[in-house]
Amino acid sequence: MTPEQIGERERQLAGSWWRRFLQSVPGQMVLNPPVYTLPREMLMQADHRMLELGCGAGSRILLFDNKVRFQVSAVGVEPAPTLARRAARTFVANARPATAVLCDPASLPFRDGVFTVLYCDDLLRFLDVRGAQAVLREAARVLRPGALMLAWDLAPAWGRWARWARFWLRRYPGRHASEQSLMGLAERSGFAYTREAHLRPFFWPPVPRASFIAGTLPPGWRREGRNLIPPD
Repeated sequence: MTPEQIGERERQLAGSWWRRFLQSVPGQMVLNPPVYTLPREMLMQADHRMLELGCGAGSRILLFDNKVRFQVSAVGVEPAPTLARRAARTFVANARPATAVLCDPASLPFRDGVFTVLYCDDLLRFLDVRGAQAVLREAARVLRPGALMLAWDLAPAWGRWARWARFWLRRYPGRHASEQSLMGLAERSGFAYTREAHLRPFFWPPVPRASFIAGTLPPGWRREGRNLIPPD
């Protein structure tokens, strides 16, 4: 990410006291309810290796850990130094197996096929198309065969409430892409298949999210058109 992109991310997520509250555990529970149910819906287990790209202040990882009780360290990658330091302090204060890594999500310091599940949230809108594709390529690289990534971000304004959405999106500038656009980009970046996730509701900002699941193929599986074919 460029310094300008990182600066915009810090402004949007760590600028005012309200935005700092949204990065806390209470803020995530009250305003972004889907985060609290994702461990069950994604079938997460205590021995899974979890990675979050764009972990913010680390509150989502703590919510996941509260449900799963990780036995191995979860990892949160954050490109913004202010947020990464806050996440590191949060993990230490809660004495849970979680690690905050300050790095560019387009160049991850992990070997291939390390993680069992990956989340990418509130990150892709800060990047141009080339940057988002680089992040998705890295996400596909570090996932094990058969593993899943769940990604979501602010959706573009459209439909009946487009004027309302445009009002709020002015405060969150960036590249607001549709689910179809992001899914196509993920499939061009190394993921074998994608599908819409339909995450809702998100109460702040009060605009829809574009959310999707992207998967890597288990050993021996192949894709023919939109169909996934198991081993013979």
